[in-house]
Amino acid sequence: MRISTLQQHNTGVRQLLNNQASTVNTQQQISTGRRVLTPSDDPVASTRILQLQQDISLREQYMGNVTGATNRLNLEEATLSSVTENIGRIRELTVNAGNGSMSAVDRGFIAAEINTRLEALVDLMNTKDANNTYIFSGFKGETEPFQTRPGGGVSYEGDDGERFLNVSSSTKIQTNDSGKKLFVDVNSIQDTFFTEDNTRNTGTGLITNGFVSDQEKYSEFYPEDMIIQFNPDSFVTPSAPNYSVLTRSENRAIDGSVGVAYTPGEELVVKGAAFKIAGDPKPGDSFVVRSSPKQSLVDTVAGLVEGLRSLQDNPEDSASLNVLIENSLSNLDFAQSSVSEVTSEIGGRLNTLENIENLHADVDLVSQEVLSQLQDIDFAEAVSRLSLESFLLEAAQQSFVQINRLSLFNSL
Repeated sequence: MRISTLQQHNTGVRQLLNNQASTVNTQQQISTGRRVLTPSDDPVASTRILQLQQDISLREQYMGNVTGATNRLNLEEATLSSVTENIGRIRELTVNAGNGSMSAVDRGFIAAEINTRLEALVDLMNTKDANNTYIFSGFKGETEPFQTRPGGGVSYEGDDGERFLNVSSSTKIQTNDSGKKLFVDVNSIQDTFFTEDNTRNTGTGLITNGFVSDQEKYSEFYPEDMIIQFNPDSFVTPSAPNYSVLTRSENRAIDGSVGVAYTPGEELVVKGAAFKIAGDPKPGDSFVVRSSPKQSLVDTVAGLVEGLRSLQDNPEDSASLNVLIENSLSNLDFAQSSVSEVTSEIGGRLNTLENIENLHADVDLVSQEVLSQLQDIDFAEAVSRLSLESFLLEAAQQSFVQINRLSLFNSL
């Protein structure tokens, strides 16, 4: 068989390039620490490596969600712990206010401290997380949930949404509790009410929270709502600011309360419901006293403060004070139960998150080990192979030089 000089040259070059490629590939493996540099190196292993990398990446996202959920729930748990502390102190003060030796002045001092605790409660209910989101606003995280009304008391402006976060492929964890569930929809020991301003009022009139001063009378009227409607000054003679108290369902005057002279800040007691209207309401302005089987924590405390400040040292007010104290203590217990129930649920969620975090860590450890076995290089073997390939490349280079000299022209 004849071998041409060109064929001999190409064969030598090809062998040199193959040896050089093998050497360079081994060098890259050693420098990167990876056995599989391209899918062609090991197609089966490459597929498995890609799958493991995707699983690890997804697990990292879940771990981030676990951390975020844990931080948010820890914040909520700490906040509710402070709420519990404030409720406990308010309860102590309420018991003290029921002491028969207390005078109206003494009760005023107690009301001042309770009101301070109420302000602290509202601040806690408006707690924000690290993302500047209100934790008790439901889905309306950018809206301050508990906003102070001009006439006193607090209105809830959030919703009852519950947020969930995926912490594994099959598990979602609730990361918040709405303020409506926690602090607004609280059972009341007796039939009660809350007050509202008509949003279309044009004057500066304000209505206070109020409290039930005569439970028996109010229970007879319940569940009817009442409207305090301000009439034109000319409705009475001589002309003067005046109002009528009407049933909401039939627009019927209650106990003949039509054209009643208005005195700002004067306490009104209608069907056992005591409240005050202050400011300068305009004709056509109205306020609603809405009946309810529930009473928010804020309304319970605000009504207690108002009652302690309003009730005087006389037999009639003393009876109303006893009812107010008794009802307030019961409603505070209901509020405490609501907070305790949610605190217990948060503890369960945190335990679940801890278990899932540990599971993710264990699975991730196994995945990393398998991934290492598939893609990491055996340095001892690779270094030995590099030594052999370098030797072969050097031998090929030397033989190529010698063979290229075997030409008939060199013998002429």
